[in-house]
Amino acid sequence: MSVQLHEDDMMKYITKEIPPYPNPVEFCVSEVAHVTDKKGFKGILALEKFNPPDSEFSWWDLKMNKKEIKSAMEIYIEKNFPNITKAEKKAFLEKFTTSPLFKLQESRYGNYRFTFPLTDLMQWYKEQNCGGKDPVLRVYETITYKQEIVYAVLIHSPEDNKLFGKYPLLEASEWVRYEDGKIIWKAQAICETHWYQLSESGEVQSLNTYQFYVWDQVSLVFHLPKPKALEIPRERLIEALVACEISDIDLSGLKGPNNKRKMLDANSEYPIHHGSKKVKKELKEEEKEEMEEIDQKDEDEAKSFCTTDHSTILNDHI
Repeated sequence: MSVQLHEDDMMKYITKEIPPYPNPVEFCVSEVAHVTDKKGFKGILALEKFNPPDSEFSWWDLKMNKKEIKSAMEIYIEKNFPNITKAEKKAFLEKFTTSPLFKLQESRYGNYRFTFPLTDLMQWYKEQNCGGKDPVLRVYETITYKQEIVYAVLIHSPEDNKLFGKYPLLEASEWVRYEDGKIIWKAQAICETHWYQLSESGEVQSLNTYQFYVWDQVSLVFHLPKPKALEIPRERLIEALVACEISDIDLSGLKGPNNKRKMLDANSEYPIHHGSKKVKKELKEEEKEEMEEIDQKDEDEAKSFCTTDHSTILNDHI
């Protein structure tokens, strides 16, 4: 099944001649994330489960970390340009991984992010929705937006093989596979906006002018027909919660606070003092960072005051 949105805009981009860039780059990703707004967060925390109110599907995106990104680029370099220097390797990492997927602290869909190891999520789904049998993974949809391509992987119970039998098993995919509890993804468009090109020798060269292009990503779609749900203990939900920034393109609903403590304070159903040791330590570190930011702001304001010519201000009030 293929859903085509903004088809004319997408064709405009993918038919462009783009200067050479790393492609494909194989990422090995161990975590996934579900981002929501304030309303979704309160519902998930109150019910201690994910059960989409208006759909049978719960959508999760890959959540890459810096180590996984660095590893993928190093493997690509080693395979294609084994003789380049350490400094040139660093340029690879910084210059080309620039699509929204690699802006690790941002999201377009809300600032409440729940992140879990994929192995945990698959185990919960297996126990709660598959009768203890392994879930089935299939190639579901390729969704195209104006500049974004999403490869959706369907995850369902073996009981629903007949229902979803028309979709190929994930093993048939050229670009995505599931292996040892991780998603292995051959990314084809990691830049979105291209500022650099890759020479045949592996040198990163600046372009005379930037070029807009597409970017791609993988989403995991868990089938949860009512009354099924993905139940997760509240303590684990709190541990998995991170406050992320809203990106320039904001597709979210009700926004929430910009840090975890404020998120939990705003939700009186979960008092802070009931959190695990891990949560309390995290909140303490967050509070320390917040105080350091306040101290730095006060120091900057004091410096600004000292360097201002106050004689003009005094003359204006005489």
